[in-house]
Amino acid sequence: MKKEIVIVGGGFGGIRAAVSLARKKFIDAHITLISDKSHFEYTPAFYRVVTGHSPLEVCIPITEIISKKEILFINERVESVNLSTQTLIGSSGKVYHYDYVVFALGSETSYFGIPGLPTFSYGFKSIGEAQKLKLHIRRLFEQCVVEANPDEKVCLLNVVVVGGGPSGTELAGELSVFLKKLSEEYNVSPSLVSIELMEGTERILPSLPEHVSRRVADRLRHLGVNIFVHRPMTLEKMEEINVRGLTVKTETVIWTAGVKPNSLYERIQGFDRDKKGRIVVDTFLRAKGFENVYVIGDGASTIYSGMAQTAICDGANVATNIVRQLSRIPLWSYRQRKPYYAIPVGHGWAASSVGPITFYGKLGWLIRRAADMKYFLAILPPRKALLVFQRGKNLCKSCGICDTQ
Repeated sequence: MKKEIVIVGGGFGGIRAAVSLARKKFIDAHITLISDKSHFEYTPAFYRVVTGHSPLEVCIPITEIISKKEILFINERVESVNLSTQTLIGSSGKVYHYDYVVFALGSETSYFGIPGLPTFSYGFKSIGEAQKLKLHIRRLFEQCVVEANPDEKVCLLNVVVVGGGPSGTELAGELSVFLKKLSEEYNVSPSLVSIELMEGTERILPSLPEHVSRRVADRLRHLGVNIFVHRPMTLEKMEEINVRGLTVKTETVIWTAGVKPNSLYERIQGFDRDKKGRIVVDTFLRAKGFENVYVIGDGASTIYSGMAQTAICDGANVATNIVRQLSRIPLWSYRQRKPYYAIPVGHGWAASSVGPITFYGKLGWLIRRAADMKYFLAILPPRKALLVFQRGKNLCKSCGICDTQ
């Protein structure tokens, strides 16, 4: 009887694990991919959606990715897991049995218990949130056109991005260009527009080398972004946020500062967790104490957890080891690779690493775009990969998954 391999999560790690398993020859197993989204979201490019680009650039139907592959795709949310009986229960009530399971659930927004933040801020973790933010910004310009009070105009067009990591930095740089274009479109003085980037630590991009942080900060300031460091947020309420030593009036707070493992992990009994709530795994990415339960990506307690590149490597490694388990041969230990970085800051400029060297400006931008294309080619046929890569091109004629939510 064929074994049942179930992969939970349709992000970078889950997609890579499913596709890699399907490519293995002579695998005596059924492969099932379960995701609460019908599409894969290319999260490194969410900032483009906020600033007016087509969501089709970052939104790929999972059915297109697994087309002509022996993968069963089920679009529903897994609500509970019983590790003892090796079963999953979906939101429909259906029970799924597994012989091997891969949890690739990703992460979700964490607000650190800050009062008012979940209610009044804008998230940045899905296409729906990105499109909601895009519409909100356009409405602010429409309000500004009819607003008579100068102080209110300034408040309307003051955008605060909280979190100076890659997501916040990329978004702030792209917003600086986008808001200037909207100023021309709505005939609003650019002097009314301001973008504040708040970071709680001593510098933006704290996980990257200091020379990279410095160059990116210079680029942001050149684009007109105001950078504030050592500014952890303490409170948010309507039209006002309080950060250490600073009060800012604004209608738009974008929260990119905190993430935590998917909440399903908290509800699974039997896992060991680290201080961040991630699942402790062995050298093969198996959950501690389990030989047939793998955890990859943001939910795994590994050095570089939280990066898309890490999730992709995790998925490939796990696929190989499941096949080796089925073949009853020794497993391969997971080799954790330090991720490279590619930080776009406004169109045509990026800081990108290739080995020990960092390239800035146009060349860095081209390297980042090449990395995007390389990934699309890894999961799609060349013609379809090119359609996704080209801005505004639709991969499927009747796709409704990118409609505004």
